[in-house]
Formats: sequence, structure tokens, C-alpha cells
Amino acid sequence: MSKRKKPKNPAASGAKETSKPARLERHVRVTFFLVADTKEHLRAIDRVRSYLKNQNFLSENERELPVTGFTHSSYPGFPPRLSGETVFVGLWWNTTEEGIKEFYAEKTVLFLIDFLAYAEEWKTDKNIALLKTRILGYYETFQSPQEEIWIVKQDIYRYA
Repeated sequence: MSKRKKPKNPAASGAKETSKPARLERHVRVTFFLVADTKEHLRAIDRVRSYLKNQNFLSENERELPVTGFTHSSYPGFPPRLSGETVFVGLWWNTTEEGIKEFYAEKTVLFLIDFLAYAEEWKTDKNIALLKTRILGYYETFQSPQEEIWIVKQDIYRYA
């Protein structure tokens, strides 16, 4: 049995219910997984995280991306999992030209980023292309270049 107290019913107590109209906000959510198998990968991920975090501290003219917030999964080296494992494992497969099926499993870190939504969709696409360039560059900086990073863009509507 739960020890939590049940909320009082405002209608039953005679209290007036105050309702606030919902405000609809449109954003763009960008989602991607980053490979986190080696120390070099984790350094690149730290750099991506710092890059995103620093967008908030730059002036409008200096800011490269219109980030309004972001979330990422835990990974080794980032509290609270200083010596732990990543939360996600990515599984994928490939068939070589010779017809050999290869199976891969990689530790991954999930990022969810919220961007301002623009009426001009090409601005969002340009920002995502820049983000992808930065991510690939950070992996190259730490001697672990990636062939590809898949980034998914979604329109989201938030009721505030």
C-alpha cells in the first residue's frame, strides 16, 4: 500500500480550479548516437558535449547553432558513471561485396538536441550539416575518424 497522500479534489472542496491555457511551441529535435568504444571516442564525445554546452554562453552573433537545450546518456568519464559502461549498445550488420555477413556491436552515447525551429527549413538543414562536420572533426582530432554519423531530425511540438 502506498504511503503517498492522495491529492484533494478541488471540485469536492469548493475551491476554484485555475486553468492555464496551453501554449504551443515548435522546436526541432536532433537525435544521434556516437560511438564510445575507446578513450579517443570518449574524448571526442566530451568535446561534442562541451561544444553544445558552450553555445549557451556565446552571444547571438558568435553562436554557431541555435541550441535551446540537450540531453545525453551517461558514459564513462562523465558523472555519475566515472568508471562505468555506456548505457547503450548499437548493433548493426553489413554484407561485404563477397557476400560475407559481418555483425558489429559498439558502445554508444545518445544525444538529443533541441533547436529553434525556423520557417526557412534550409537554415535547420544547414545547422545540422555544421553539427555533423563538427562531430566528425572531433573524432578526427582524437585519431578515430568515423565513416558516417546518422543524424535524425524531427519537428516537435511542446505544450507549455
